[in-house]
Amino acid sequence: MSVSDITARFEPDIDAETEVQQRRERLAKQVAAVRRRSRRIRSLRFWIPGTMVLLGLFNIGWIAVTTIINSFDVYSGAINEIRMINPHFSGQSAKGDHYTIVGFEAVRKGTDTSIFTLKSPAIEFRNANQGVTHVSAANGTYNRDTQTVLLNGNVVMQPGNSDMVFRTETAVLDLTKSQVTGDKHIDGLGSLGHITGESFLIADSGNTVQLHGRADTQVHALINQKH
Repeated sequence: MSVSDITARFEPDIDAETEVQQRRERLAKQVAAVRRRSRRIRSLRFWIPGTMVLLGLFNIGWIAVTTIINSFDVYSGAINEIRMINPHFSGQSAKGDHYTIVGFEAVRKGTDTSIFTLKSPAIEFRNANQGVTHVSAANGTYNRDTQTVLLNGNVVMQPGNSDMVFRTETAVLDLTKSQVTGDKHIDGLGSLGHITGESFLIADSGNTVQLHGRADTQVHALINQKH
């Protein structure tokens, strides 16, 4: 083995200048990567607060827009709607009988109307002799001008001090006359037994009850509770 072979074996593959150049390149790449991360972080620090500010401005703008829309008369019907919980109406008939109207809720649409929509209304007629007629239903419409109440759905009536209970689907109350009328099928149950009719009249604060049939059918019952 010659001396030149031994010298070649220990010579480095890369000279010192090339190694320095490679180190500089690696360092430059690392610096560039760090700078890119820094730019991303600065961008996020700018965009995240900016996005939050934009969302806040959008919410404020939406509130302002809805306020302006609501200031117009677009929902005038809802604005003019008057809703009462546990309403109470009372008055006196032409005969001097006292009546009361209560319910779960009453709604009057418009400030100038005298019509109230009732939910779960209950009406009582009371005359001077303390005879009380009870009437209740699922829904009703009270007209304060005409002094009438139109009842719909599960109408239950107990006239005067009687133990008879009558049921029908619709009824009309005339508060000025203290009477209840209807032209729908009616069923009554009590000490007198089971009574049916196709139309009815309850008058004199429940002292007079008339049930009629239709066409050629005969009158089913005429109950007069006056003593």
